[in-house]
Amino acid sequence: MVPSFEKRVRAFAIDTSGVSIALILSTFLGTTWAPLPYIVSGIAAFVFYFLPYFLSNGQTFGKRIQKIKVVTLHGKDVNVFMLILRDLFKLGLSVVTFGLYLIICYFVMNEKTSRTIHDFIFKTKMIDLEPLQGKNNYLGKSEYMRKRGL
Repeated sequence: MVPSFEKRVRAFAIDTSGVSIALILSTFLGTTWAPLPYIVSGIAAFVFYFLPYFLSNGQTFGKRIQKIKVVTLHGKDVNVFMLILRDLFKLGLSVVTFGLYLIICYFVMNEKTSRTIHDFIFKTKMIDLEPLQGKNNYLGKSEYMRKRGL
């Protein structure tokens, strides 16, 4: 099953929030030794963005919470090296373009495949690990959608 755009955004936001909190807290550490905030921020980025790929193939902490996973086009597990390159590419372009890359990814993404630019480049896709809910799942649906059976 293809994960929704919202799940992808929430997973990325969870990982980025962890790094941001560590970055904010590390600014107070610079009074004793100047390079310490940079070291702590680098470790936080590694822990939230890359370390989870070694523990659970295809999932960061945010992806695990949202129950989504990165796999190859054929549905197999992706090489850890390829996952790290994929995330470095995504994060690097996000920082260099001041977030514009993420907006462009939104417009490039197809609802049927849920693939963005970095997915096309690294030949990956996202899958939803949550089982498909039946039509009785009314949580998060408006009355209009329920009446039409959507």
